[in-house]
Amino acid sequence: MELKKIILSSILFLFFYISHAQLIMIDSETGEYKYEEVIKVEGATKQQLIERAEDWTNLYYKEESRITVDTTNSLKKLGLHNFSWKFMDTKNISLKLIYDIEIKTKDNRYKYIFSNLRIGRIVLNEVDAVELKNYIDRFPTKYQINIEEPIDTELTKAALSLENYMKTQQFEKVDDDW
Repeated sequence: MELKKIILSSILFLFFYISHAQLIMIDSETGEYKYEEVIKVEGATKQQLIERAEDWTNLYYKEESRITVDTTNSLKKLGLHNFSWKFMDTKNISLKLIYDIEIKTKDNRYKYIFSNLRIGRIVLNEVDAVELKNYIDRFPTKYQINIEEPIDTELTKAALSLENYMKTQQFEKVDDDW
């Protein structure tokens, strides 16, 4: 009987833990929402990769924002993405996701970092936004997944599009038609 209680308790704990899981990646050191990965691209120099990264950012992000390329073969840009999420299954809320993009290159590999995720707007070329974590935490837990899902989808699509372009130099951006 005691064993059944332990097993049942463990199952309930796992159920509640999984049902409150987050989609958006969290940096284990800082607690910040962050997407980053090192990708191998055989036969490409760091200069070729930084040029491809610059080309890709111009194709993927149509908004006017300055790209900075420094001498250490690192590209930085501001990413913008408009999306809607459904609150309480009735009201659509339109938002703008603003995030920092950094792409670092070395021979045969690059590292992308999507960080400093925020919700807000650009006013007179200045970011007016609140940290994504603070924005999400304002809502009950059961609605937070509705905010996280479109953000995770967009950042995952951006990372896959970047990887494809860096390897093949073929641009691909999949837009949702739903």
